[in-house]
Amino acid sequence: MKRILLISGGTASLIMGIIGIFIPVLPTTPFMILSAGLYVKSSPALYNRIINSRLTSRYMTPSSGRRAGITALAIMWTMIILTAVFVVNATWLRILLVAVGATGTVFKIRYFFRKNNKQITGNH
Repeated sequence: MKRILLISGGTASLIMGIIGIFIPVLPTTPFMILSAGLYVKSSPALYNRIINSRLTSRYMTPSSGRRAGITALAIMWTMIILTAVFVVNATWLRILLVAVGATGTVFKIRYFFRKNNKQITGNH
């Protein structure tokens, strides 16, 4: 049951991320990172597809390291806060926005530190 929920959440996040490629208001990178994080826990095959896909792989690999990650997180949180304050009226939806943002932030930070740790220690 847990696996099904993780895959469903990853797929929903992936769909939102793909929509975000074409609609500039949606933050694409956090949705893609969230999808990868959910897939890595539930389905290695889906994780490999999202990491290696021509469409999504560029959102998974940090192009300029720490600065790109910080910029992505800043844009994501700006959009979440603006949406929660000016667009959404329902309290439950505001909570959901913050929860999704927090999850994306955790996965991005974990991904960044895992990647940097491998580079520092030489474990590839």
